[in-house]
Amino acid sequence: MRFRLSCPLLAVSLLSAACAGGATPSGVTPVQLEQLDRDAAAASGDADALTRVGIRYYQAGAIERAEDALAAALQVRPSFTAAIYLGRAQEARGRLPEAESSYRAAGRFSLNRSQRSELDRQLASLSRARLAVEARAAIAREASFVADTAQPNTIAVLPWTFIGTDPSLAPLSVGLAHLVMTDLSKISGLTLVERERIQVMLDEMAMAGEGRVDQGTAARAGRLLRATRVVQGVVRQTSNGVRLEAAVVRTSDGTVEASGGAGDRLNRLFALEKTVVLDLVGQMGLSLTPGERRALSERPTEDLQAFLAFSRGLQAEESGDYRSATRLFAWAADRDPAFGAAGRLVDVTATLASRYDAVQSGVEGVAPSTGGVVDRRSRLPGANSRLPESRGQDNPAKIAIIGDIIIIIPRP
Repeated sequence: MRFRLSCPLLAVSLLSAACAGGATPSGVTPVQLEQLDRDAAAASGDADALTRVGIRYYQAGAIERAEDALAAALQVRPSFTAAIYLGRAQEARGRLPEAESSYRAAGRFSLNRSQRSELDRQLASLSRARLAVEARAAIAREASFVADTAQPNTIAVLPWTFIGTDPSLAPLSVGLAHLVMTDLSKISGLTLVERERIQVMLDEMAMAGEGRVDQGTAARAGRLLRATRVVQGVVRQTSNGVRLEAAVVRTSDGTVEASGGAGDRLNRLFALEKTVVLDLVGQMGLSLTPGERRALSERPTEDLQAFLAFSRGLQAEESGDYRSATRLFAWAADRDPAFGAAGRLVDVTATLASRYDAVQSGVEGVAPSTGGVVDRRSRLPGANSRLPESRGQDNPAKIAIIGDIIIIIPRP
């Protein structure tokens, strides 16, 4: 599975694989572990000292010991820090209900803005961990699925496929899927499967790295996501621009319910996307209210360069490269200050990058041999991240802000 949003926990999970039963964590020498144990014994009755030792255990990958030390700290004197790290340790061990209880306990303190943001991120991390567990469980019981297990009028938009020779355009496959999902979410008769849930499922199905999903596989992914329909698409580079092609697949039998396509110059990209979406909606027999039709006409940005940077940011975020994602989202937001979706994602990925670096530093400090467990990447959006100005852009008639899609399908 690709490296994703729970990357700090991945590092400690790998380190803690040998922790059960008191075994020495991978990469931590017996001498280092003995010193931590002595520090823990000396800290008995001191909540602050126990919390510090618990955090060091956690960073070293001694997750069970971390849980014990942090639980002891909370018994002496409850604190936000001890509760948060206890939840992290429990999450790393797969004890998700206990982790949620710890995070909820942390939320009962009087929190400043930074602590509230940290708590929100931990709850989001826990949600992602649950999505992975649910995806694996769905795959395991796939043979017992029947058609009526899908949620009515639920639709999943899979990542699109890019076909072309210009690598600078390849991120459009992710960005266009985001646009289509955003547009379909404005239709009251549909329920969208959230992007994170889709990506986790594709990772578990070992499909995401390929970037291509055929009709049969799309239907299978939709069934596992409990969706009645799946949208899949292709963005194809042409001699004078791009062509978008999309299809709606029924998950019950894998047949194509609707299909559409449109091609034109690259500077007509946003108009092409609207044409394809409206074509699919019409073929699905969905009636739009005047308000929904107006909402579908709105565009997130008129700036192709900003949108391409945003698309690259989505790719970086999905692969766990939060530092690059932050810079790309910030670049897109600076390029077009009205590009709301880019601006909102800057703070999210910046904080995830900070947390990742903090955990990585802790692992390297206590267990240097594990420093390479996590792939660290940092790429600035350089000159080649921009679409050449000569390609042109539509004259902005209206710049609209699109919101993030956070629509959770009821879990099985």
